Amino acid sequence: MKSPIDDTIWASSYGSVAAVQAAFDRFGAEYHEAILASGVPTGAAEALMPHLDPDAQGIDFGCGSGVLGLVLRERGLRRVLDGLDISPVMLELARATGCYRTLERVNLLMPEERPPLPGPYDFAITVGLIGDYVPYYMALPQIVSVLRPGAFVGFTVDIKSTPWPALERLGPELGLSILSERTLVVPEGKLMEQTYHFFVARLG
Repeated sequence: MKSPIDDTIWASSYGSVAAVQAAFDRFGAEYHEAILASGVPTGAAEALMPHLDPDAQGIDFGCGSGVLGLVLRERGLRRVLDGLDISPVMLELARATGCYRTLERVNLLMPEERPPLPGPYDFAITVGLIGDYVPYYMALPQIVSVLRPGAFVGFTVDIKSTPWPALERLGPELGLSILSERTLVVPEGKLMEQTYHFFVARLG
């Protein structure tokens, strides 16, 4: 079953930044509830938190409605995150969670237009961004560029849209060592059924 979100993003205008923003602006609240219910943010937080100090400072790339901020806080993270997203509506939902320090509207396909960030960060996290919206070869270098040496990265990859051998080459080139991998499944329902691989990596 397709949702209105599915139809908007994956229809003939797929790949259009304006279409992606319009979809999430329109269905932000619905998406927030659906992605939380899927268990994917919880699984990502459970995989990443064992590597983090509770007072670590992090950044959420493609933060959406702030679900990762919520689940990380529930699992012991004491400091609020910084967040980046393209949708103003999603950013307002994230702000309402109280889990974010700064929130910036950013098109991550145009990294040269990204505002300066107050890093370097102890960790970064992103779920659902790499592959569908921003290619791995654009997203991962941006993420690594704002981290301190020894920082951690938690990121999802949809293997269907990301060549595994290329990802294996790029990680070491950026100084990333994979520490763990977990499969996270978005079940069919209000969202498009999707299988992610969530990696935890260390920089340096």
